Amino acid sequence: MNLLPLNKTLSTPTKLEKTALLFCVGLSVIAFLFPELLTEHLQPAINKILGYLGSPFFILVNLLFFSVIAIAISPLGQRKIGGAQALVEFSTFGWLSMLFAAGMGSGLIFWGVAEPALHTVNSPLKQSLYPNHQTSGLALTLVNWGAHAWALYAVFGLVLGGLTRNSGTAGDISAPVISATKGVINRAWQLQLSFSIKLIAILAIFFGVVGTIANSTLLLRKGLELELGVESALFSGFIIIFLIALLYTISAKLGLKKGIQTLSKFNVFLAFALIAWLLIFVPIQPIIDIAIGGTWDYIQLITTGTWQFESVLNDPAWATGWTYNYYFWWLAWGPFVGVFLAKISQGRPVWQYILGVVFVPTFVTIIWFSVFSGSAIAWDQTHNAGILEAIKADYTQGLFVFFEQLGWQGGLLIWSSLLLLLIFVATSADSAVLVIRQLSGASKAQTWSLYAWSFALGLCAFVLLVQNNEPLNRSVAIIGALPFLIIFILQLIGFIKEFIREFKH
Repeated sequence: MNLLPLNKTLSTPTKLEKTALLFCVGLSVIAFLFPELLTEHLQPAINKILGYLGSPFFILVNLLFFSVIAIAISPLGQRKIGGAQALVEFSTFGWLSMLFAAGMGSGLIFWGVAEPALHTVNSPLKQSLYPNHQTSGLALTLVNWGAHAWALYAVFGLVLGGLTRNSGTAGDISAPVISATKGVINRAWQLQLSFSIKLIAILAIFFGVVGTIANSTLLLRKGLELELGVESALFSGFIIIFLIALLYTISAKLGLKKGIQTLSKFNVFLAFALIAWLLIFVPIQPIIDIAIGGTWDYIQLITTGTWQFESVLNDPAWATGWTYNYYFWWLAWGPFVGVFLAKISQGRPVWQYILGVVFVPTFVTIIWFSVFSGSAIAWDQTHNAGILEAIKADYTQGLFVFFEQLGWQGGLLIWSSLLLLLIFVATSADSAVLVIRQLSGASKAQTWSLYAWSFALGLCAFVLLVQNNEPLNRSVAIIGALPFLIIFILQLIGFIKEFIREFKH
């Protein structure tokens, strides 16, 4: 079954885009006029749903993680993303830079010091199983940000990568679902289903990125407040979001090679320069200790604890607000990261794709959290600097309180981190705008579409910023992920079905 005609006959891309924009802007306006709907109704409802769905979905992601490893070493690992005739378009460095920046770069700045420190001060893991709070705090952070999250992204890219002869073009988000429902629904219903899938995917991408922009703005605003003494939180937040929106609009306008790839490469250079710079001024041994111990605890958690995750926690409900919330956030980003990965990974063998998408970013993540959290915790213990206490009071200030201890170079590190965060969130947003426009059927010539989506992202992020509620940002970020879970499962079924059919014939 060739699904290309179905996509070409989808005659309402303009209708799809208008419907999606209406949903996104309309919900933003409603949230601005009636904010209690977010804080009093939406947030508790999402937490309740996560309580039911979080654990089963987490187990599914565990299975997917080990599945991609099996795929990489199987004969399927020799296939090419995009099909046998596909050619590599980007250099390995450019490819890795783009996938890392799009996937979660901005979150590492936000949580680089704060999350391992929070889990160290008040460890959610049972001490009898993980006695060292520092290493277990890093391990738990890596469960949230490491290989499982990247494996989920990798699966999206594989499902949408055009690996089978009948799966449609690479990046066709509805093709696997149509394949899964072949013989169950007729062609007219397939057209409606394709429209609905793309609409839900756009909503998932939109709100997932909106939550990231709002969270990043909280950290940027805190940095300006501490460094420059800015008092008007609302005005400074507006300026920050305006700058982010301007940056990702220009980048998306320039396109994949000139805009997104250039920003992504710059970010990677700046990130590694920041790590190298920090290592000059802090003791190395505590970083090595926490990296080795944290990685060992992480391996233990992956192989044993994550299969019965709640059994290793002091309070099983903790997982709902943290780990399960994160994983649905990755699911919300899955449609855009998957389409983006399928687009930039053309021509690469599957084994190389999995190595680059899962293991290289996980290795970088281990280094990042080890350097930032390890050095901050060690500095706090040695100098009694109050870093951990500051993080307990307000985790958005942990990074800045730590850097302020380092004298004149601390100020340079702070401003470098703020610049890195600003560009990281822009490189996520510009990739999202690119994919949203692709899914909605907008042509490159339709500049109004680019500006409309850029404005809508900024508007909704500002509405969230007014609430000044980081957990709410995470809840809003997974709105689209909850209905998209059904689509994702159907995508997996269709993907497996295509391979079974191909091997039979």
